[in-house]
Amino acid sequence: EIRTPLNAIVGFSGLLAVTEKMEDKEEYINIINSNNDLLLQLINDILDLAKIEAGTLEFVDSDVDVNQLFSDIEQSSRLKAQDGVQVCFVEKIPNCILRTDRNRVSQVITNFINNAIKFTTSGYIEVGYYFCTKGDCLHIYVEDTGIGIPEEKQKQVFDRFCKLDEFAQGTGLGLAICQVIAQRFGGEIQLKSEYGKGSRFTLTLPKERIG
Repeated sequence: EIRTPLNAIVGFSGLLAVTEKMEDKEEYINIINSNNDLLLQLINDILDLAKIEAGTLEFVDSDVDVNQLFSDIEQSSRLKAQDGVQVCFVEKIPNCILRTDRNRVSQVITNFINNAIKFTTSGYIEVGYYFCTKGDCLHIYVEDTGIGIPEEKQKQVFDRFCKLDEFAQGTGLGLAICQVIAQRFGGEIQLKSEYGKGSRFTLTLPKERIG
């Protein structure tokens, strides 16, 4: 998994150095940047897994403006989506402050979105959050119209190194790490999916986290 983006970065950097066509240069730069992001994510996942094993995964709580967090994530997410896929950020509370680790919450939401982008070729990816009075907690969700997950495999996606598609990029660590983060927050991750129709991942956070 690490060699693949490294090879792409080295190969297209070499092509970038010798090509003269501006269109080709732009394409090579985009490929290099994409593989840089992938490589960084792979390294971060491996480091997080090592910290989980050692019991040293750090959390630094602060006051987090959820709407500002969504706005920051929104900018990059729309650029990553495939043509024909609409990324919608909806269902927001006018003002919502969480007492939590901003980077870790962002990590979970971004992982949900990146997975949705990876497996959604048409339709939409919807991101939102709301306060559930029934469960007395905040629900942050990402819903897509992607390939979905068969019912018998839905529990497996939270296992370490689980990849339902062996040809897809990634280590298969993202959701396992997100599950640990959610539990450290005192919450959980919920999954609803129908094969061929799409998936909905939800991070629930207890009301004690809401400022």
